[in-house]
Amino acid sequence: MLFVGLPHSNREALRVSDLACADRLRQSAGVPTGTVVLLPPAALPSDSPAVPYDRRAVAAELMAYGIKVYIVPDAPPTDPDLDLKTATAHWIAHNAMTLTAAQPERPVLLVAQGSAGSLLRALGFSQKASRRPVSGYIVVDGDIPKAGGGDWPDAPVTYIATAAGQAIPAIADNAHQAELRGWTVEKTDAATVIRTLLTD
Repeated sequence: MLFVGLPHSNREALRVSDLACADRLRQSAGVPTGTVVLLPPAALPSDSPAVPYDRRAVAAELMAYGIKVYIVPDAPPTDPDLDLKTATAHWIAHNAMTLTAAQPERPVLLVAQGSAGSLLRALGFSQKASRRPVSGYIVVDGDIPKAGGGDWPDAPVTYIATAAGQAIPAIADNAHQAELRGWTVEKTDAATVIRTLLTD
């Protein structure tokens, strides 16, 4: 069944109007099994100014093409005075535990935006430890993990600079750095890129 993960207080499955039609579309498009995981924002200092990003809108567009999507609920509020290391650990633990409880269909495609992009390496390691395969990583208008360590990335990485993001020097620089690291860089909206990756 196609679903979007919702906050624990009111989680429910969201159905497309015609599941049978969506399943046929998914099969005919050659969409691989697995789930697109839309990660929550991270309350961390960021080099990239905030860019509007609606995870529900992205999920709705992907689901219209029969793609399975899980929206990880926002992490509970934390003390704004937390140091960076503690705040990072809190975000990683929240996502790791939520995915373990939700058990989205594997493999997972992890999508992060803003400062959360810098945490994809750590979250990827947590998924490996949980034996949950990751099919890829996507950063939308955000920070990228620091270079270093030969064991990551363990799956393809795509950097998306949206129209709004491209006008921001820090995001344009992150896109350039991603390109230098051999990652795919796309300059369009997130839903279009993800859909193309999964259906082409």
